[in-house]
Amino acid sequence: SEYYGRAKALIDQHGERINETGPCTAVKVMGLSGTPNAGAELTVVENEEEAKAIAEARKEEALEQQRSQPQQGATLEDLFQQMENQQKKELKIIVKADVKGSVEAIIDSLNKIQSEKIDVSVIHEGGGGITENDILLAAASDAIVIGFHVRATSAIRKKAKEQGVEIRLYSVIYELIEDIQDAMRGQLEPETHQKPLGKAQIQEIFDITGAGKICGCRVEEGEIRRGANARVIRDGDEIYNGSIESLKHFQDDVKQVRSGQECGIKLDNFEDFEVGDVVRAFEIQKVKANL
Repeated sequence: SEYYGRAKALIDQHGERINETGPCTAVKVMGLSGTPNAGAELTVVENEEEAKAIAEARKEEALEQQRSQPQQGATLEDLFQQMENQQKKELKIIVKADVKGSVEAIIDSLNKIQSEKIDVSVIHEGGGGITENDILLAAASDAIVIGFHVRATSAIRKKAKEQGVEIRLYSVIYELIEDIQDAMRGQLEPETHQKPLGKAQIQEIFDITGAGKICGCRVEEGEIRRGANARVIRDGDEIYNGSIESLKHFQDDVKQVRSGQECGIKLDNFEDFEVGDVVRAFEIQKVKANL
């Protein structure tokens, strides 16, 4: 693995901090420089300097292997055009998701897709955010990067643009599968566009018994609508892509809240927001694709 660090804390399955752990015990390890893929081996060495040296050597080795391959990149639109020209027989995908179970569910769904025109091939999968290695592998392999409940930082998006790699983020598996099916069937019409609705900044966070975490926000632009698609932005990076599950104005459930008003927002399947994060609401519009 390319990640290293000092184990700053060990947390057991009950959420309690422990000093050491043995075989057959599941724990959370805090202090690593990143999120390794599921199944990666954790090795203990003498000191952090040694761990860093080993991790950086492995990272450089992986990068050299990827640089030695031709860089191409792909988008679903490219795939459609190549299918028309009978030049493409395989759609290569890199899948990154928040947890191993999500990765397995996505791959299982992809494997069930049947097509006479093209096969789906998952060339790499893992947990955690999208990394530079994912982008370089996608460029070298002519693959598309799929993210499920994970983030792609601005630096990663910039790298993807440089390499000609398409990143697609999803929060609902069926939407992911529908996009892939459409590409495989050559049905990229209509093309989807995102229409901004409003922007709100998180000012407080409330932990409501039985309801989970709700972010108290002030709407700064446009309006926020219940059920709308939503992104959460932190320091310029997208950390969530999903939808607004519920919306409150004071104690009342409402359908929309306009600029200048305060509201409580509950996001679908996401509670890792922080004060200062920005919630951007938008709606998906479908227009005829320009191929």
